[in-house]
Amino acid sequence: MPPKPPAPVYLPAFQKLVPDLLGEPWQEDDGLTDAEIDARLAAAPAAGQLGGELVLPTALREFYRALGNCGDLLETDHYVWDPDDLEVRDGFLMFLEDAGETVVWGLPVENLSLPDPLVHRRSTGAEAEEGTWEDEGGTFSEFVTDLLVWTFEADDDGAADR
Repeated sequence: MPPKPPAPVYLPAFQKLVPDLLGEPWQEDDGLTDAEIDARLAAAPAAGQLGGELVLPTALREFYRALGNCGDLLETDHYVWDPDDLEVRDGFLMFLEDAGETVVWGLPVENLSLPDPLVHRRSTGAEAEEGTWEDEGGTFSEFVTDLLVWTFEADDDGAADR
């Protein structure tokens, strides 16, 4: 009998963002299946850049499982990249860009084996040839949750446009 896969750690918290921020129940089609994620990762530029299979940190994979099809959360003031759009630049797996395409966020490639690596911000957008990466001071799960909550709180206060 094959070993049982580990229980999701981050998935429930990510799923809870739908009712908390959108006021509607989480639905299975808000997320992607593991098979959909794997197929998209195989087509991602990052897979070729890393010389083969792209393995995501547990937190990022569970984020896609929970919210990979939820455009209302993934396309606001910031755009979370689909798994097939993931790309590596300067040793970082880029996964998020601001709407103005002036800043990009990523995870150090050397830390992709960690369950929930620290997020870094690049001082320029993804298309720029050069940029400086700085530690954001939080893990992927902390950062993305805080970003989404902030985006929707700011919108409720009239301080941000989506």
